[in-house]
Amino acid sequence: MRVESIPVDIITFNTLINCFCHLHRVDFAFSLLAGIIKHGSVPDVFTYNTLIRGLISQDMPHEAQLLFQKLIRFQLIQPDVVTYNTIIEGICKKGNPSVAVKFFKNMAKKGCKPDTITYSTIIDCLCKHRLVDQALGLLHQMTRKGISPNVVTYSSLIQGLVDFNRWHDVRQLRNEMDVRNISPNVYTFNIFVDAYGKEGMIEDAEDVIELMIQRRVYPDVITYNSLMDGYCLLGEVDKALAVFESMKRKGILPDTRSYNILINGYCKKLKVDRAIDLFQQMPDDGLTPTIETYNTILQGFFYAGRHVEARKFFKEKMFNEGVEFDKVTCRILLRGLCQNSYVVEALSFFQILESRGLVPDIHVYSILIDGLSKNGDLEKARSLFDNLPLKGLRPNAKTYTMMIQAYCHEGLFEEANELFWEMEANDCLPTDVTYNILIRGCLRNKKYYEAGVLLDEMCSHGFESDASTASALLDLLDVQEQDPALLALHKKYLP
Repeated sequence: MRVESIPVDIITFNTLINCFCHLHRVDFAFSLLAGIIKHGSVPDVFTYNTLIRGLISQDMPHEAQLLFQKLIRFQLIQPDVVTYNTIIEGICKKGNPSVAVKFFKNMAKKGCKPDTITYSTIIDCLCKHRLVDQALGLLHQMTRKGISPNVVTYSSLIQGLVDFNRWHDVRQLRNEMDVRNISPNVYTFNIFVDAYGKEGMIEDAEDVIELMIQRRVYPDVITYNSLMDGYCLLGEVDKALAVFESMKRKGILPDTRSYNILINGYCKKLKVDRAIDLFQQMPDDGLTPTIETYNTILQGFFYAGRHVEARKFFKEKMFNEGVEFDKVTCRILLRGLCQNSYVVEALSFFQILESRGLVPDIHVYSILIDGLSKNGDLEKARSLFDNLPLKGLRPNAKTYTMMIQAYCHEGLFEEANELFWEMEANDCLPTDVTYNILIRGCLRNKKYYEAGVLLDEMCSHGFESDASTASALLDLLDVQEQDPALLALHKKYLP
């Protein structure tokens, strides 16, 4: 354009800046900002709105806020509602509702009137952070000020209320929508299908789909996925498969979630071979299995007691093919191996997974500690437990309980008791399981007084003896010892 002497104005620059932002080259966009000034033009509000949006699309909300503050401080432009909406949207995407509300309040102070998009964005953010009553307050505020909510506003609120099972409030909002002549869209209907499916109200979910079709709002893959999920939750996987096939006949292509729902459903019914068939069918629909797909099948094999096939699936389909594992993979694999006495193999895989950059968490270590101790390798379990601080990890109640159980099982009552007090000293409160295990350890070691103290303490925390502890106490009836502490236990707990 310049070579051909075609006039270049601010609109030309803004268009090019917008293009670069869509191409995720915000650096080029900012270089053009300097070009505008060199050209003798003045950047306008559209220029800066585009740059702010570009920064946010590049996941740079902090830089976007700094640019916005610079515009205000140096009075380069008067931000309009689009500027504020763009900034607020970026803040909401980062999950900062309080900061978003702060910007929202500053709008009015700066003389910029919020619009429907402003309110809807903040309402959606508040609902996603379970601040539904605050979101409802904003709905009432916007209607009082004469700003009309739209289907997006109501859909966000309905989702937030459904998450809390506040169906009475949901019905009120639906009535408001009818009064305002706002028709639900596919997203709104999908909220109801999903909610009814999760509650096991399949007939209601199907009624919603019928209503959608009557109103010419056509179901999409999300709609049918929610219905399939509902059937699977009820254990009716074959009906879910019928929905899947019906969806395909209607020309709606399944996505990876569609397959994952069915694969998970069949694995829970112990029909892993049917799940494998679906897994192998995915490429025919142009889909690549996700790590969730692999994890589900791996878990399915272990759950069905087919641990040999589980190990083979992991090695051949996951490890050898370079599937990127996550912590869920690690937990499933190690738990399955440990529960089937493949502890050495579990430790070997654990080291391999670490070498591939997977950072284990306390749950992974807890599985290994439990597996080692239950397979008679208390020293290795103790070593892993003692080295947790070096890994930057703190034992949780479950980890402590596993070690206490291991010590009790080996007759090391003093070590178990010491760990129990260490647990409390580290602000990790014992659970009912912890108490019951240690009480049984006391009884086995004839520490009747200590058992009585722990029983009193356990009851004061609102916990109760489990079946094993109750059985151990009943067995004491046959003991002929005249130990005063034992007699006290007899009197107090076995009248």
